[in-house]
Amino acid sequence: MNTRAELEAAVATAEADWRKASEELDNAEAIRAKANADWQNVADNRRTGVSDRRIAGKIWDNVSGERRKAVNDRRRVDAARDKANADWDVAHAARSNARAVWEKARAALDEFDRTEKNA
Repeated sequence: MNTRAELEAAVATAEADWRKASEELDNAEAIRAKANADWQNVADNRRTGVSDRRIAGKIWDNVSGERRKAVNDRRRVDAARDKANADWDVAHAARSNARAVWEKARAALDEFDRTEKNA
């Protein structure tokens, strides 16, 4: 049977892992927010006509170059946003798993306490 010290060490380790996973989730959330802001900025530029390709006189300056740049910008921010969302999902799953391990360790320690009191 496990001793109290082993169970408390397991709880402490699980809690430390959960805290680390929470910090990683917070970092992923910040990166995700920046990616969403970048994506929104590119979408706003496209819709409001701020990009040079939509200014009347500029359309003939770079007939195909500017359009390719705008499409490339949209693809780049779409990919960055998708990656940030995937990283956030991974971090969220890691935190959930760490929480489950912590709860299991805490339950084992509580059960040990109950059996110790009843004995």
